[in-house]
Amino acid sequence: MGSSESKKIKEEENIGAGGRFTEEKEYRLYKLVDTNSNGGELLPWMRYALNTGDYSLIDGYLDSKLKDFMYNGGKAKLESVAELVKIRNKERNAMLGAFMRKKGKGKSGPNILDDFNQEANQGDLKKALKLLDGGKSGKGDAKYREIVWKLEDRGRMGENIVGACLMQGSALHNKLAIKILTAYPKLINDIFISEEYYGLSHLHQAIVNEDPYMTHYLLQHGADINQRCYGAFFCANDQKNGRTDSLEHEYVDLPERTNYMGRTYFGEYPLAFAACTNQKDCYRLLRAKRADPNLKDTNGNTVLHMTVIHENLEMLKLAYDLGAKLQIQNNQSLTPLTLAVKTAKKKMFEQLLQLESTIDWNYGEASRVAYPLAKLDTIDQETGQLNENSALYLAAYGETEEHLEMLEGLLENLLQAKWDAFARRHWSISLFCFVVYFIFVSLAFMNRPFAQTTSVETDDAIWLIPGSIQALLDPDKVNKEKYKELAIGKPSWVTKTYTYPTESAYFYQQKRCHLTQYFNYGDQGYVRLVSESVVLFCVVFQIIMELLEIRAIGYKRWWQVLVSFEI
Repeated sequence: MGSSESKKIKEEENIGAGGRFTEEKEYRLYKLVDTNSNGGELLPWMRYALNTGDYSLIDGYLDSKLKDFMYNGGKAKLESVAELVKIRNKERNAMLGAFMRKKGKGKSGPNILDDFNQEANQGDLKKALKLLDGGKSGKGDAKYREIVWKLEDRGRMGENIVGACLMQGSALHNKLAIKILTAYPKLINDIFISEEYYGLSHLHQAIVNEDPYMTHYLLQHGADINQRCYGAFFCANDQKNGRTDSLEHEYVDLPERTNYMGRTYFGEYPLAFAACTNQKDCYRLLRAKRADPNLKDTNGNTVLHMTVIHENLEMLKLAYDLGAKLQIQNNQSLTPLTLAVKTAKKKMFEQLLQLESTIDWNYGEASRVAYPLAKLDTIDQETGQLNENSALYLAAYGETEEHLEMLEGLLENLLQAKWDAFARRHWSISLFCFVVYFIFVSLAFMNRPFAQTTSVETDDAIWLIPGSIQALLDPDKVNKEKYKELAIGKPSWVTKTYTYPTESAYFYQQKRCHLTQYFNYGDQGYVRLVSESVVLFCVVFQIIMELLEIRAIGYKRWWQVLVSFEI
């Protein structure tokens, strides 16, 4: 029993994409092209073909050897996206600890591909998609995907043979990849199937390899310009442990709250990959093929958001010049401008401000520039409520010193305008009220009968004799007869034993409540009465004002403001 369980755990730890073992299995793919070296059976034949110009041997080898690795001899087969998601989820859970494992949610429904003869319809798989429940859901999410390279014959990262070639990226490997794609064109959109690299296409690889030639070749031969890469390797760092799957769609569900930090968080789309890796030529090639820079990834980020995250100023300008929009919000309701403030990217913020501004007039070196306040000011223009995602709010309540530096320039001018318009008057009134409150608190405190209070609190070990103050800390030195005459209701010593006369109980209770006897202390009592009344009124008034403030802006925001001032 114990040995079988340990064996099962060991197997789960070694499971890779497609249910294959990542450590103990010997991959057939790497006999053809090895990703860890320049070895592999195909490379010598390709090298021979390049040197001699005779491609017959490599063509024959590709025709005879590679067909066994592909579905329907390289013509692909349709696979349910739900099944691919299950593979991804299984691999993720195999890598996680037992307490972190999460099953895919949702229902996959019946897989009608099981009863469909795909070999009989090899010539028209697109027509088959129309037969298979429309192929897509109402939201445009594909329910089926063409898979060319067999899942069980993929590499450690879920790649096919073209992916293995592009991982090496040498001139020889690239020419071999082109040769394979020429023989089996369906491979051009055959993606990686694994948790770390799911959705990575050859177009993504060419962009990361900084290879405009390969990028151009792939685009000219039908590469999908909107293929999304959902792999954990290309995910924000703080979202990797929160990845979950749904059998109803292909993308990965991610936690909404994130700081977007991650060296390889590239925005899923090939165009975003080009922007993040500063590949201007590749970016232009993709735009020439009508790749949309305003498409959102799972976090809702567009190309402009990604240039801000990676602080790529030149690509920001290029993306804007080629049609990227400035006003699109991501899942946290942040535009590229407010995202720059939230992440404290000052240079990006200044550039975005310049792009959003309009010049009213120029006269020589003088000019008048107008800036839209929609995402700058803390007041929402439509609702009139406080906008927590405004640039000014994010800069003022940022947690780093870099956020304070954001308050220079335009935001500083905006703050000054607010100060002059109403904040100065509001602050002056608040300061005046506080000074009045503090004065009356001081008067109330300083006019208290301290000697009487000390006598009561120390049980008359320290007490006041009329006409002078004497600290009597030793009861044996007290003139007991005089003590009785001077203090009715105070304890009297009888052989060093404390007794309280019963006839003075009423007076003793009055003595304990001496602070309420305002009229027994002359002018000091009257001053204290007035001062304490004013203080009580101020406290009640302040509580009411705070409750109204909480009602207006909410407890969370009120507490945030309070904590900010305390810090």
